[in-house]
Amino acid sequence: MRRLFLCTAFLATATQVAAQVKPAPATPPATPPATPPATAPAATPAATPAPAAPAQAAKAVEPSKSEFRVGGFIGSGERSYDRANNVNTATGQIRGVEILLRGSGAGLYFRSLSGTFGKKGSTTNALQPTIISADARILLFAPTFTVFGGVGKRCVCGPPDKIYDVGMAGVSSTVNIGGSGLRTYISGAFLVAPDNSKPATSGSSSKVKLSNGLEGEAAVFYRHPSIPLFLTVGYRTEIFTGKTATTTLPEEVRGLRVGAGIQFGGH
Repeated sequence: MRRLFLCTAFLATATQVAAQVKPAPATPPATPPATPPATAPAATPAATPAPAAPAQAAKAVEPSKSEFRVGGFIGSGERSYDRANNVNTATGQIRGVEILLRGSGAGLYFRSLSGTFGKKGSTTNALQPTIISADARILLFAPTFTVFGGVGKRCVCGPPDKIYDVGMAGVSSTVNIGGSGLRTYISGAFLVAPDNSKPATSGSSSKVKLSNGLEGEAAVFYRHPSIPLFLTVGYRTEIFTGKTATTTLPEEVRGLRVGAGIQFGGH
C-alpha cells in the first residue's frame, strides 16, 4: 500500500513538474506585411512638345509717323470786295500746288495758289484783279493738333499791283477715320501784313497800316491702301482787309476745291 501511495505521489509530482516545465506553444512569428513585388516605375509619358507659340497677332498696320505729300488742286470759287460801300462779286477758278514734309513732331508746308475771277467785258461777272499768294509754314506738334507759323506774299494783281508781305499763325488738326483710308483736316489762321507803300510825298509821315485777315479750310483726304496716291475735296475761305495810308479794301475769296497727288507715309 505504501509503495502504491509513493508511486502515486511520485507520478503526480512528476506530472506537475512536467506541466510546469512544458514550453508554451510557440507563437508563430509575426508575418511581416507582404511587400508587393517591386514594379517598374510607371513610364513617364514622353513630354509632349509644347505647341509652338502662335505667331503674335499681326498688329494693325499703323500709319507711318513721317509723311511726304505733293499735289495740286483746282476749284470753283468767287471773290467779293467792298469799294466805297459797293460790294462786287465775281466767280472764277482757283488753282494751286502744295507740298508737305513732316515727322511726328514737326514739319514744313509750302503752298502756292492763284485765282482768276470774272470775265472781261461782262456786265454781270466783271473781271477782277487776279489773286496770287504763296507761303511757307513751320508745323509743330502731332498732326492731331498742330500749331503753325509762317510767312508769305499775297498779290492783288491790278493794275496797279498791290503786294503784301504776310505773316501768319494758326492751328490745324488731322484725324484718321478708322482704317478706311479717310481722314479729316481742319485749320484756321490769322493773317497780318504791314503796309509797304511809300508815302505820297517824301516829307509826309503817317502810321504804318496793318492789313489783316482770317483763313479757314476744311477737307477730307482719301489715300489708296496700296498705291501712293491721294484724293481730297474741301472748302476754303479767306477774308482779307488790305489797308494803306489812304485806302481800305475788304475782300473775301472762297470756294470748293478738289485735288490729287502723291503721298508716302502719313498719319
